[in-house]
Amino acid sequence: MNTQMSFNGPATGAVFSPRRRTAAILIGEGTGSAYLAGVMKALHNAGVRIDVVLGRGAGALVAVLSAIDADGQLGGDDGLLAQVGQVGKRRVWRLQPLYKVTLACLALSFAAFLSPVLVGLIALLMLPFAALGRLVTESGAAGPAPTWFGYLLEAGEPLYLRAMVVPLIVLCAFWLVWWAYALVRERHMPSLPELYELDSLSALLESSLWRAVRGASSDRRPHDRKELGQAYRKLLSGSWGQRGFRELVIYALDTDSGQEIPFAMLKERFFNKLKASRAGRREWACAEPIDLGKDGDALFFDALMAALSPPGLVPSVLMKLPLGTKNGGEVHRVSSSLLASGGTVADAVSAGAEQILFVAGCTPGERPSGNPFERVTEAATRTALAVDIAEAANATDLPVFLVRPDKQRLSPYEITGRAQFGNERLDLAALMAHGERDAERLFIEPVLGDAHPGGAEATIPINEARGPREL
Repeated sequence: MNTQMSFNGPATGAVFSPRRRTAAILIGEGTGSAYLAGVMKALHNAGVRIDVVLGRGAGALVAVLSAIDADGQLGGDDGLLAQVGQVGKRRVWRLQPLYKVTLACLALSFAAFLSPVLVGLIALLMLPFAALGRLVTESGAAGPAPTWFGYLLEAGEPLYLRAMVVPLIVLCAFWLVWWAYALVRERHMPSLPELYELDSLSALLESSLWRAVRGASSDRRPHDRKELGQAYRKLLSGSWGQRGFRELVIYALDTDSGQEIPFAMLKERFFNKLKASRAGRREWACAEPIDLGKDGDALFFDALMAALSPPGLVPSVLMKLPLGTKNGGEVHRVSSSLLASGGTVADAVSAGAEQILFVAGCTPGERPSGNPFERVTEAATRTALAVDIAEAANATDLPVFLVRPDKQRLSPYEITGRAQFGNERLDLAALMAHGERDAERLFIEPVLGDAHPGGAEATIPINEARGPREL
């Protein structure tokens, strides 16, 4: 892995100090959440103090759990990653019912179309046995007797066209009913729904977050999402300053306005700085932050699900924006903001960050694998990271560190793992362990060394010609 990149940073050396306010920026999508979780677990075990965590894409999930010292909810045999990675059980990416019916009808019609070929192959395989049987049983009758294959073709001919057409008729009727229902419900020409739904992930997240925040409550699930947001807000705001608890910012894209919205749970003075900073920027896509400390009861879980919902793949989350904001009271569609990169470093600085640790689930330059959606997602993650690093380079006195994988081991949506040689399988737990090793190899050992996080400052070597060393 090439650890050298061009930075316009300080020429005297980049120093990591536990006395500075530290921000961790988590960027990733899909399976990248396992890698991010592994890095954050290793940093926590090493005693690295992080004051504020910012998450984009799947990094928002890791940020939400890391902010309340609940990294254990991701790993382990009963953790969230183990549940979503179980083959044949709960699947996070479930095809929408409309497309399930469509695929089933098309498959039936195509199978009927190919049925003569199948029957012909069966007859060809049976021909030697039929000929042998005829030689044994033939009694010299005049003329060839009709074969069973001929009887089969004669009986199946009237049904052949019907078998092809009936599934297509059912499909057309199903789409017509769906279109009429959507037209009545939406009161305008409906658009095609997204391919997948995330209902399974939503249920799993509710359970995992509730286990982390419920305290002494014996309820297995919250009564509603508002109760979950209220419990999370009380736990986090009441625990700031304790080890393992951090202030929080997660990002989602308002697809109706085209603006990226930061959902923040910060101390009041830092939230006010963040709001003032965003108000002073000229970017057209720079939206004012939403304070989850005040509106978190109703918006917290929806903001998290929106951050995890790639646009075009899954439905956007409908969210009523809080009063007091620019579009307050309006219902907007909100989704993942991974394609709308930029501004994260400025937000971290506004939130008081004096040094930044980037944790990314994308590789440095390897050609991404997977289907077109996965390749676009990987490219978007790299772009978001590159924009943030370039932004950090302009802050000449801001120490910046980076931990990322050197090789793509799982595609972004390969959540069930990947088969390896033999009977082994590369799963999300292995990817999380890889993140722990990378954190140790790329940050803890070379940056902290023998320096205890609570003691002396740690310095990384600097290449005078090319800028600070990036880890």
